Amino acid sequence: MMLVQEMIIERFRGSVPKTKSVIQHLADVLEISYDAAYRRIQGKAKLDIEESMKLAKVGQFSLDQIMTAQQDLTALGSATDTINSIESLEKYFKDMETNLKAAGKDDVEWIYSAKDIPVFHHFNDSLLGRFKIYVWLHLLDDTMEGKRFADFHLPLSIKEQIKINKSLFEQFKRVEIWNDTTISSSLQQIHFYHEAGYIDHDTAKVLCNDLRELLKNASADLLQESYSIYYHELLLMSNNAVVRKKGIPVAGFVTMTMLGYIRFSGSNILNRMNEFFKHQIRQSTSIKDSSLKERSIFFNKMEQKINALEKSLERFNL
Repeated sequence: MMLVQEMIIERFRGSVPKTKSVIQHLADVLEISYDAAYRRIQGKAKLDIEESMKLAKVGQFSLDQIMTAQQDLTALGSATDTINSIESLEKYFKDMETNLKAAGKDDVEWIYSAKDIPVFHHFNDSLLGRFKIYVWLHLLDDTMEGKRFADFHLPLSIKEQIKINKSLFEQFKRVEIWNDTTISSSLQQIHFYHEAGYIDHDTAKVLCNDLRELLKNASADLLQESYSIYYHELLLMSNNAVVRKKGIPVAGFVTMTMLGYIRFSGSNILNRMNEFFKHQIRQSTSIKDSSLKERSIFFNKMEQKINALEKSLERFNL
């Protein structure tokens, strides 16, 4: 079994530029001599807490993950705070910024099982983006009961926060696994709130067009090296996610409530989740690498579902 100090050194080693000596880089970071750094790498001298924190900060890895690496606990992790108001939702978005920054920038890959369209696609100024936040709060905040969408307005602070989060998230390599039901939640929400009288017919039509625009943007983003969609016909999606750094899983996110999740870093459980994701990707079709025809079929299926919803809206409006 690898000792904690060995794991810290190993993770730090993975962050050292190929053009630089590991021993010298460690010596520079800890501000110690070359010989003292060598002794720590060999395990002949112990790293203290402050030194470990410095290595984790520079190497952009989590000491949590190191300290829990040998544990096999399914409930190991930290849960998001309860969301039941506009204020707690804003805190949720602010905490999201903190977590995204903690992941660092270099060689970070986010793999997401998209039961619903991932939230970051909605972090913009579109009417659909505001509607999704309205729906989340309508389901979580008792004071929203009976409040129509036309009377719901986002604070400027939240608008600014979600733009920050979107910008941070787009620094990562993003891999999303979709299936034929990924778009269904958004379609059902538009349908429900229209029939319930919370949104009018014209608003519902704009939301449908915004959904089309979202898919158009996702298709265009596939031209970027940093973004991929995989299509899995059979997998039941979960909205769970794994974050990998330099190919190594460093954090897992398991959904707990509609927006809430448990974040964990114990490597035994994390590695099992990562292997599951890798297996599902192998069984999926890469939309990014598909032919133009196959890619068009993928997005046309969702376009047809939007068309069907619009026809339903028209019949209801007669």
